[in-house]
This record gives sequence, structure tokens and C-alpha cells, in this order.
Amino acid sequence: MKKKSTTILLTILITLISNTYLTAQSNKYGTISYAKAINISGKQRMLSQKISKAYLLTAKGINDQSIKKELNSSKFIFEKQLQILTKNASSSSTKLSLKKVRTLWDDFKAIIASTPDAQNSLRIVKANTNLLKTCNDVVISIENSYNYNNQFFQNKNKDLAKTINISGRQRMLSQRLCLYYTATTMFKGDSPEYKKILNETYEKFDNTIGELLISSYNSTDIEEELGVVMSYWEKFQTNKNGLLNGDFTLQEMFATTNQLTKSFNKITNLYEDVANN
Repeated sequence: MKKKSTTILLTILITLISNTYLTAQSNKYGTISYAKAINISGKQRMLSQKISKAYLLTAKGINDQSIKKELNSSKFIFEKQLQILTKNASSSSTKLSLKKVRTLWDDFKAIIASTPDAQNSLRIVKANTNLLKTCNDVVISIENSYNYNNQFFQNKNKDLAKTINISGRQRMLSQRLCLYYTATTMFKGDSPEYKKILNETYEKFDNTIGELLISSYNSTDIEEELGVVMSYWEKFQTNKNGLLNGDFTLQEMFATTNQLTKSFNKITNLYEDVANN
């Protein structure tokens, strides 16, 4: 009887250890957590817009050393993060999406290595959205893999993957806002098209702030940083027509949208911390 009880206890113990191990493995994207992978891949979206924006501002003649520094550092970070994501990818869909990013990125790098002028800027405007969409496919693929791997486990933070995704997307939208604001000032003939994209970007950013303000995962630090976001966003929220009609200087757009990106980077990192704890 004692031997039988010991066997049962050992079986239970082995089962618990196995489940713990499997749960831990299900939360890993290679050597990093899925939360980290979603955050990093989300940054790639932002960087595609940040690089494009910096290139256009340089072509526009905005002589600011911080813009040149931003362009160079963003190229380096994009390349390194792409290597990290590729190295740790396991699913065929994620690998395929990353391969597409690599192809578009290599073409994109050739453009941003060229002399910043109006013609090359137009090439950037036409090419950036395809790179952005493919980067977004990587985020979605990683998020889907995370959800699939966790479907058999009780994980209270499972939907945090979505929250990390949409919070990280705000970084991209803030940069895209400045990119298309600049484009409307550079290419008057295409201004209605770019103004439409600018308006759509504004609406997505504004609506997502509302979603995140009521998230059940908000800590005190997250709520405080969302308050910082609202203080910067207010100038656009109260003067949307001015945003769409070019009333702000490019320097002001550059500074404000970078502050929004900085705040949402902090917020996204805080959501990642919640997922990993």
C-alpha cells in the first residue's frame, strides 16, 4: 500500500514538473520570451516609419543633428533586431514573414543610402508602407504562435500579447504621423492622398489611447505614463484641423511625435514586464 502511494505521488510530481516545463517552453520564442519577441517585432514597425520620417526631414532641409543621428541609429537597430528575430524564429510562417522583411529591407536600405532629395523621398514614401505591412505580419505571426502554444494551459496573461501589440503599434503610429505630415508639405500634388493617410493615422492613434486607458493590466506606472501621453497628444486632439492643414512646424512635429514614441515605448515595456512576471 505504501509502495503504491509512493508511486502515485511520484507520478503526480513528474506530471507537475512536466507541465511546468511545458508551460515555460510555451512562453519562449527561441531564447527570449514571446512578450519580448512581440515587443521587438513591434519596434520594427516603428523603425520603418522613423527611418522614413528622418530621411524626408533631411531632404526637406531640416538641419538638425538629432535627425541625422536618429536615421543612422534606427538603421543599425532595425538590422540587429531583424537578426535576433530571425535567429530565434521556429515556426514556418514567422520564418517566411521574416524572409519577406529581409528582401524589402535590403531594397529599402539602398534607397536610404542615396542622397536625400525630393525624388528619393518620393521613393521612400511609396516603399515604406510595404515594409511596414510585412513587419506587421511578423508581429501577428509571433502573437499567433504564442496563442497556439498556450491554448492548452491556464494563462491569465494570455491576452497581454494583444495589449503589447497594440501599445507597441502606438510607437509606429506616432512616427507615421510625422512622416505623412512631412509628406503633405513636400508633395503638394499628392497632398490629398497623404492627408487621408495622416487622418487615418490620427484616428487609429486616438482610438487606441481610449482602449489602453481602460485596460485591466494598467499599473500605476502605466497610468501615469498614459497621462504624459495625453499631455502631449492634447495639442493635436484640440487642433486636428491644424494638424491636417499643416499649421505646426516640422520641428514641433518631430519633437512631439518623438515624445509620444518615447512614452509608448516605456508603456509597452511595462506591459511586457507584466507578461513575464
